[in-house]
Amino acid sequence: MQELIEGRYSLEELLGQGGFGEVWRAEDSRVGRQVAVKIGYPQSPEETRRFEREASLAGNLAHPNIATVHDFGRTERAGRSAVFLVMELLQGRSLAEVLEAGVPPLADALDWAARIADALGAAHDAGIVHRDIKPANVMVTGSGVTKVLDFGIAKARGGPGTELTATGMIIGSFPYMAPERWTGGADGVPVDGRADLYALGCVLMELLTGARPFPAREMHELLAQHLTTRPPVPSSLQAGLPAALDSLVLDLLAKDPRERPESAGQVSRRLAEIARGAVAASGDPAVPVLPPVTAPVTAPAAPWPPPPSYSPTVHTGVGDPVRTMLGRRLTQLLEDGPADVVERLGMLTSDLAEELGAHDPLTMRAAYHHAMRVRGRSVTELERILPRMVRVLGLEHPDTITARATYVGEAAAFGPGDGRRHEEELREIIGQATRVFGTHVPVTLTARYHLASAMHRGARDRDGQWDARTRERAESERAWLGPLLPDLEWALSADSPVLLDVRRRLAHDAWLLGDFAAAAPLYWRLFPDLAELAEHGDPEVAHRVLRSIGEAGDPASALAHMNLLLHRLPFLAGSRRLAQEVSDTRAEFRRTLREQRRADGGGGLFGR
Repeated sequence: MQELIEGRYSLEELLGQGGFGEVWRAEDSRVGRQVAVKIGYPQSPEETRRFEREASLAGNLAHPNIATVHDFGRTERAGRSAVFLVMELLQGRSLAEVLEAGVPPLADALDWAARIADALGAAHDAGIVHRDIKPANVMVTGSGVTKVLDFGIAKARGGPGTELTATGMIIGSFPYMAPERWTGGADGVPVDGRADLYALGCVLMELLTGARPFPAREMHELLAQHLTTRPPVPSSLQAGLPAALDSLVLDLLAKDPRERPESAGQVSRRLAEIARGAVAASGDPAVPVLPPVTAPVTAPAAPWPPPPSYSPTVHTGVGDPVRTMLGRRLTQLLEDGPADVVERLGMLTSDLAEELGAHDPLTMRAAYHHAMRVRGRSVTELERILPRMVRVLGLEHPDTITARATYVGEAAAFGPGDGRRHEEELREIIGQATRVFGTHVPVTLTARYHLASAMHRGARDRDGQWDARTRERAESERAWLGPLLPDLEWALSADSPVLLDVRRRLAHDAWLLGDFAAAAPLYWRLFPDLAELAEHGDPEVAHRVLRSIGEAGDPASALAHMNLLLHRLPFLAGSRRLAQEVSDTRAEFRRTLREQRRADGGGGLFGR
């Protein structure tokens, strides 16, 4: 009997196996299609995040040259925790396999490179840097379609990410890494889409000549060559290559990102021109002519319904120099994030409305980013532009979903009135966010957090972090927020405000209910430095934390830090009651430890 994943994916044939896990050909019983299921057994949170990153980033890109991601989840196999990624089933050869057979024909190399550039253009327009372009991550299918794979170490613009792993290792494939990736941007050069273009230059060099631009095998030698050594001219390694192709490869391999082509779309157009020149020079009709590629549209490609068309105002044509200039201004503003970004976004939004019209997608994008940055002091701006975002971009555009999730979620969790009146709309937003972004991404999880907060508070004002509340209120909050915590811990960073708030609330609820076994581990995560908490933190909170830890089975740790707390209480006004409670708790833990020693025959203290 075939193994079934999530009651839906029937594993039929093992296609590959390696350090990452396994890849299976499978049948998706729900829609009746063949898919590839990638199963991994993460050994660390970092490995788990790689699977999640591939799902959340690649899953939001709908492009013919990017492998489609259908689903992602967690499961258990033979008693082992696993994660799985469901992708379109591709049959063909990777460019690494192609290169093992020798240098491919020039026409093929140009076509494959142009299609990689097209895929990168779509990713970059969506704010995603792939960071691992190499021959092994590009497949040519049996029908001749080029597919870019593996967004496992990709990075979204403005999202968390680094060039290093938690252990200090550089992320990526060394023979194809741009100089700024090696330095981690430490020299002030940002790591953006131009790093992918450098990697494409390395791949193109290999396709044209059979050799990488830098032949070293050791990491320190590759570092030196990528940073300081001038790459060879391709035609010096493979005679007969066009001069324009030499120029393009050397431009892609420029050490300074500012000297590389400004976009993947520009690279694709140059490759098309070179291919047409090759046809003219050879007179060989068998050499395909690559179609010219238009400049990328500023809105990212994604599987949402196309928005309704509006009458153009002025500079609305794709490729128009005014549109291109304004789009570049917006991209640079969002990437650089200067101190006056709010004011400059406001001015740019006005310029875009005048030149392109208020209902142009680029205008809406600028207005959206401005509204998100000023919502702390003005929620009305986000509220005002939401109807236009729905009309222009559509309900399932990522920006529309994020804006609605923010506005409706904060109104439900923190605004006046009964939070439960927003339930239906929040559930609709959660469904859209799950379809477009995925289940375990911040937008979806934050919307679920706001729904839980709204349903708990109902018509009441939301409780303060440490305010007194009844046992009934504590039970209610646990019922709504408790099931959300594992997903938040799995998907969000340790310093996420949402994760920290949920932990604080659930820890306080457990304290109020006398469930110290549940409160203690939450408090340990919130306050790993107990000495700092006892000496400088809120004294009421410090007592709750220390008592919970002691009651949960570690009176020794609690007792050591209670002495620090007691020493400072006499100097705090109105602390007499708390001092008595801390003293009583300390006496109780001392008795516990004495009894433990007697039970152990005078042995040592038990630790946490």
